[in-house]
Amino acid sequence: LVTGGTSGIGLAAAQKFVNEGAYVYITGRRQNELDKAVNQIGKNVTGVQGDISKLEDLDKLYDIIKQEKGKLDILFANAGIGSFLP
Repeated sequence: LVTGGTSGIGLAAAQKFVNEGAYVYITGRRQNELDKAVNQIGKNVTGVQGDISKLEDLDKLYDIIKQEKGKLDILFANAGIGSFLP
């Protein structure tokens, strides 16, 4: 699982995991960006729309992974929001 896998480091990490033979779930808040990332990775990937700061979205994500794959082997915790002070 790569959280925040729709761009930047998260997308690159997800692509690398797939290239190495893994099946990867990626998360993102915006469905359009999630769909683009899934299409770019191309295979062995599932995009799950949600906000990892919301417990109900985390529960949904966990349920999908458990139902489809049975367990989670690796978590790449990439999602986050930052702000800069002036």
